[in-house]
Amino acid sequence: MEKAQNKEGCFPDAQSLNPGSWPQNGLSRLVLHQFRNYHNLDLSIHHSPVILIGPNGAGKTNVLEAISFLSPGRGLRSIKLSQVTNLKKLNQDASHPPSWAIAATVTTSLGTVQLGTGLDYTTIGNERRLIKINGQLAKSQASLTDWISVVWVTPQMDRLFLEGASIRRKFIDRLVYALDPAHSTRIHRYEHHMRERARLLKEGRYDPLWVSTLERHLAEDGVAIVAARHQVVKSLSAAQRKEKDYPFPQFHAEMKGEVESWLENQPALAVEDIYTEKLKACRHQDGEIGGAGIGSHRSDFQVHHLAKQLPAELCSTGEQKMLLLAVTLAFTRVQENYRTCPTVLLLDDVAAHLDDQHRMVLFQEIYQLERSFQVWMTGTDRAAFKNLDGQAQFLTIQNAMLTNDF
Repeated sequence: MEKAQNKEGCFPDAQSLNPGSWPQNGLSRLVLHQFRNYHNLDLSIHHSPVILIGPNGAGKTNVLEAISFLSPGRGLRSIKLSQVTNLKKLNQDASHPPSWAIAATVTTSLGTVQLGTGLDYTTIGNERRLIKINGQLAKSQASLTDWISVVWVTPQMDRLFLEGASIRRKFIDRLVYALDPAHSTRIHRYEHHMRERARLLKEGRYDPLWVSTLERHLAEDGVAIVAARHQVVKSLSAAQRKEKDYPFPQFHAEMKGEVESWLENQPALAVEDIYTEKLKACRHQDGEIGGAGIGSHRSDFQVHHLAKQLPAELCSTGEQKMLLLAVTLAFTRVQENYRTCPTVLLLDDVAAHLDDQHRMVLFQEIYQLERSFQVWMTGTDRAAFKNLDGQAQFLTIQNAMLTNDF
């Protein structure tokens, strides 16, 4: 088979990949307690790509999910926090509410940091996540983005371009978190203000001055959110590889929405004023439907396959997967220009669905990442990763037991 090529026309053979060049930042230790099928797990990580090999159901994705909880949100499966508790433990001790905990040692360019998170409950029994940084309680989940970023591609995301716009917004927002930690804070503040406004409008009796204040906050944060997304998405298109023989498809990406259209021709401050007036004019309608009919929460991430001249949602399943990987690989190049904070890239069962050429180029792209990245991959067949023998940390998973596979 003809080999893929790099900028100089010579993607190196796998045997020439130098293990000494792999990223040095990222997780150096991961500890799980009562998480999914793991009762207790204490894993030391070498500074290299980590590849988890095992049969379906062994717990490979569970490890990646645990790592994803080192970022804001509800993890890569996006489910209730209590649902990731070890079921065996839960069944044995049903008198106690579900609980789990994750701890990680993260090596950064500024030194080592200890991160921890776990399931806790409010005084009235509502689920919440506790976050600890170097043993101290953090104010919010957004604090995690000051130390580490986590981005993932999973088989469930193969339908990214066919699902609703909210799924695509979450995908883009995770990329923005990795580049701009303040984005997470803006998102949470925006959602809080939107819920508060919706509650007041639904009740029908409210202080107009207070609602006006909430609408101004929504406009300010909403414009900032849209601007941050636009900058990252624009950077993704610019960072993609342009070689004719590069096997992943070239794409055009953009954010589409009403606020985006206002920002095309007007300065941000003017758009904030328009945004605020629109919200005011829609109070009655928003009070009936709940939420808000306009805003950054209505934006959509759209991708076009340039060679096919087709929107991603009209491409084949295989083409959509290639587009998703192309966008993700473009993000890795963008990230290197923004931050030195470690980024952990989780690729769940990706290599198995690539042909030899795409797989080799993927490994080469990983090889070229700078020290701010660490990559974790999963698979059922070690043969799919044979090009990385001797150059990655292979871990075999069987019945929730991990062993180094040298």
